[in-house]
Amino acid sequence: MGIGPYERGVWLRFGRVSITGGFVLMAALVFLFDSGGLVPLIVFVALVHELGHFAAIRVFGGRVLRLHLGLVGLRIDYEGRRVGYGGEIVIALMGPIFNLGLAYGASLFGRHVGSEGAFFLAGVSLGAAVFNLLPIYQLDGGRALYCFMAWTVDADWAARVICVLSCVLIFAMLAAGVVLFLWSGWNFTLLTAAVWLLISYCKSEGSAVRCVVREF
Repeated sequence: MGIGPYERGVWLRFGRVSITGGFVLMAALVFLFDSGGLVPLIVFVALVHELGHFAAIRVFGGRVLRLHLGLVGLRIDYEGRRVGYGGEIVIALMGPIFNLGLAYGASLFGRHVGSEGAFFLAGVSLGAAVFNLLPIYQLDGGRALYCFMAWTVDADWAARVICVLSCVLIFAMLAAGVVLFLWSGWNFTLLTAAVWLLISYCKSEGSAVRCVVREF
């Protein structure tokens, strides 16, 4: 989830939702290779994740301006009163927290009724929470860690640390993704996620990590 105006490459706009051509292409490819009906679950988990961010923004008195769907994922642009680094940490972490809550609730439901689908939903939601908590620049975990370090230590030092962590983890995921794909012969999930993170990092120009706290 990001903060701030981002209008480059907008292809379609529906009210407060803007969509880029890159997102449409990515969605088409995902649907093309989805043979197990995983896409609806991923969409539902993603919506719950964004609901967590939205709820935190509202609690801090913010107003959502736009939901941007691009090649590098979903992002919320909002405005509101100054929340500080502490508030930014809460907003960043509420998405994964909502995913963890969904995973727990789905697992309880699955155990109660004996539904394999509920357990599968719990696994997807748990995976989304863990993935988004990684200390990588584009993810909620990276944003929260940067804000915490900038708050307690120094913003420049925090930016350097997140930059190094992002590069190390992305290339480690790329290597692991290649090994998994070669070993399994078909599973390119991890490799796809790593490539997505690499593209996202390059598009962000990767020069600095900024926790944008806007004052209105």
